[in-house]
Amino acid sequence: MTTTSKNTYTVTELTLSQKENIIENLIHDLKSSIFSQINGLNLIMRDKNCTYNKMQLDILGNLMTSNIYMRDTISNVLSNFKMDNKGLNIEKSNCSIKETLDFVIRSIGYMFEEKSQKLDVQYRCGNLRANYDDIEMRRVFVNLLSNASKYSKAQSIIKVEIIKEDGFLVCKVINEGKIEDKNIEDIFDMYLTQSKKFQIRGSGLGLYISKKIVEAHGGTIKAQNTKNNEVEFSVKIPC
Repeated sequence: MTTTSKNTYTVTELTLSQKENIIENLIHDLKSSIFSQINGLNLIMRDKNCTYNKMQLDILGNLMTSNIYMRDTISNVLSNFKMDNKGLNIEKSNCSIKETLDFVIRSIGYMFEEKSQKLDVQYRCGNLRANYDDIEMRRVFVNLLSNASKYSKAQSIIKVEIIKEDGFLVCKVINEGKIEDKNIEDIFDMYLTQSKKFQIRGSGLGLYISKKIVEAHGGTIKAQNTKNNEVEFSVKIPC
């Protein structure tokens, strides 16, 4: 009886491990497919040799929006799955905040182009370097800048400010809008989203994951409404 019980436990443990690998690989494959579709749509919409009527442009725009939503959802689900099952593994190295942000802006630049938004980036401390996990911090900035674009009007200006403050690297992402006062303290909770209010789709995982990543770096992240009718997200990590 004892042997049978032990064997049963071993098989169950192995099965759960296999399920985790299957889920992780499936999400990764879906993510790769979505990125391919976004890149393809981006090339088609930018091709100056092709002309499209309004209906065709609307269809292409809707396809792009749907793929962006699926990309963000899949990325956040994968990140949350990894954190729940394996914890967050931070691997710090000496990184350039300018290079990190430049990479993120290139990867999601089409979001701003689609809504004719302008991105105003100000490096007020030169090309500051700090010890952080470049891949994980890219994820934070993708979430913050994607949110800023989604919740801002077309042709608006989204500001990014990088400063050094008391030995900390501070990155501020500022866009037009307002967070409901009752949600300010809970905006980083899992599954909390303002998507319904703005009639857009969202999983409510992006800010939750961003907070976990920033805190794993020994930093803080906060949101506030400014006097200029803007929303400011501030990321602060040690230099």
